[in-house]
Amino acid sequence: MNSSKRKTLYSLAAAVGFLVIAAGSSSVNKIHCGAFSRAQTGEETSADNYVVLNDGSKVFGDKISWKSGLLVKDQIKVGDEKFAIRETKGYFANGNYYGRINSSNYAKRIIHGKLNVYYTEDWTTYTTTNSRTGAMRTSQRLVCIHYVQRGDNGPIEAIANQKDIREYVKDCPASMEMVDKRDKEIRRAIRRNGFYLNKVFVIYNNGCKDE
Repeated sequence: MNSSKRKTLYSLAAAVGFLVIAAGSSSVNKIHCGAFSRAQTGEETSADNYVVLNDGSKVFGDKISWKSGLLVKDQIKVGDEKFAIRETKGYFANGNYYGRINSSNYAKRIIHGKLNVYYTEDWTTYTTTNSRTGAMRTSQRLVCIHYVQRGDNGPIEAIANQKDIREYVKDCPASMEMVDKRDKEIRRAIRRNGFYLNKVFVIYNNGCKDE
């Protein structure tokens, strides 16, 4: 995706207020693309690129690429070696780690620790019909999905709302105090500090200490 297009979208999102989280049991994604800062926390600084296989072994190589889709094999290539995506746990490339979220896709990790946070973003096309004229209109929207993983070997699970986040940090009073608020309070907090939701997890990962 074009970086200037992404920056423009994020700026517009900030102008109208971040759509953050709504308490409740709905599985509909209510966490806005800009709710979490993309600044990495706790990530390793290795200069080596590698793919992590399901058994935990690493395959190193200068270049990593992967592809998936209806007309191609879902596979990742590291150096001259190829693996089915389902045979991997993730990969590390150019200073970023990506965890496998299904048999054909990876998510970028932005927080690494006891609780890991990942995200994916993709442009989705929507079609609407004018009820009066019948004219059809298409538009594109950037859709982001965030994920949390317990440790490096737990399942990477999608989070969709405030209730999901509370479930992960419920044993840390300092993190719970930050996230157990009304929607508008969290929206205001994120406007003041774009790192607010990240900090919920950073505090948890730091032994429930705000240091």
